[in-house]
Amino acid sequence: MLGILNRKFHNHNEAWDKMIEFIAVDNCPPMLLQMDHQFEWFYEDEKLAKEIIEVYDLEQIKSDKRDHLGDLYVENQSQLGRSYKGQFLTPEHVVKMMCAMTIEKTDEEINILDPCTGTGRFLMGAHEYAPNANLFGVDIDQRALRVAFTNCAVHNISAYFLHADSLKHDTDIGTLEGRYNWQYANRWESCWDELKSPAPITIEYESRASQLPKYVNPEQRTLEYF
Repeated sequence: MLGILNRKFHNHNEAWDKMIEFIAVDNCPPMLLQMDHQFEWFYEDEKLAKEIIEVYDLEQIKSDKRDHLGDLYVENQSQLGRSYKGQFLTPEHVVKMMCAMTIEKTDEEINILDPCTGTGRFLMGAHEYAPNANLFGVDIDQRALRVAFTNCAVHNISAYFLHADSLKHDTDIGTLEGRYNWQYANRWESCWDELKSPAPITIEYESRASQLPKYVNPEQRTLEYF
């Protein structure tokens, strides 16, 4: 499918974006409302539409919960202009092992956050152990995040994805800033500039003064306190 779109648009980035948009909307129709087009490129080109329908095998993608789109994303990183970020997805057998080690099987509604979710592999793995969990994924790479959303849509996994920097933006659902930011989850277009950073941490000097180091004695190599 990607090869067909490459021949159509003569631009690898555009071809990739069109492919992910197509799969995302096919598995989550309401997402069409967020697109800046109505797939005219598909409906108005009968030959192209026929070619895509012939190769688009959704059942094969759904046959297991592997991250096929993530594998394809990594294979095409150099052409997508993302290789400079040094992105390497955690192998799926390692994902399964880590999920088995850290998540107890439960039907409870727990919260699970992946601050560097990439294409959503860990959240897909977590869903197998906690099918009723609230899944939250954050990543600075918008293309990878769209793949994560599409992966979950394909496998009918409910999750929230936010285009943000976990080191810069507040992604804690327990804070006001964090809850504010999560209102922008699952937006196809980025809302990066609208996000808030964590509230500054303040301490009262007098109550903590005894815990603050006064100076370092270079001879004794020890800290002296007030």
